[in-house]
Amino acid sequence: MLRSNLLEKLTLAAVACVLVAVVLAGCGGTKVANVDPRTEGYISGRWNDSDARAVAEDLIPQCLESPWLPEFRGQQGDQRPRVLVAYVENNTSEHISIDVFMNELQRVLINSGVVRFVADEVVREDLMREVEWQRDMAAGGGVSRDVDRGVSGADFMMMGAVNSVVDQGGGSAIVYYKVDLSLTDLRNWEKVWIGTAERKHLVEGSKVRF
Repeated sequence: MLRSNLLEKLTLAAVACVLVAVVLAGCGGTKVANVDPRTEGYISGRWNDSDARAVAEDLIPQCLESPWLPEFRGQQGDQRPRVLVAYVENNTSEHISIDVFMNELQRVLINSGVVRFVADEVVREDLMREVEWQRDMAAGGGVSRDVDRGVSGADFMMMGAVNSVVDQGGGSAIVYYKVDLSLTDLRNWEKVWIGTAERKHLVEGSKVRF
């Protein structure tokens, strides 16, 4: 009888220990908090959305304030130039979402109201498929024939690159990013604007290798 009671007490104690361990593990689990999407923050110190947004909001105003724009207006009157963001190369050792960066460039360009924006190659392929479908429908009287009025090409093409220099030692690193953008006049292939933006990250106590 005593032995049975002892085994029962040991079993209950073991179950209690397991429950405590589960509770403690739950308390130390992942925690998620909502933050303002425009808040600058870094976990690893690598390039992120804060850099993409800051560089776009720095470089696009520089571009729109340079001499090429009043020159174009002098030639074309009040017509707004059509701009295509063609590509941005990632020349760093990191994985950078170039799509996010290009979308930021496009956002600032469009919202400026100063230029008209031309869709990039991937979007144009989707648009052409839609145009072909609408053209077939129009032939049968299904939709308006306005789809065949034609589309406008770009007057200027923007392209660039993201480069980085890393100085790392021990658990610290300084990562310098240099973003170069240029605008080319597609009518004569002349570069009408070149701009540069810089970002520098000081990363301390990190095991991340750049």
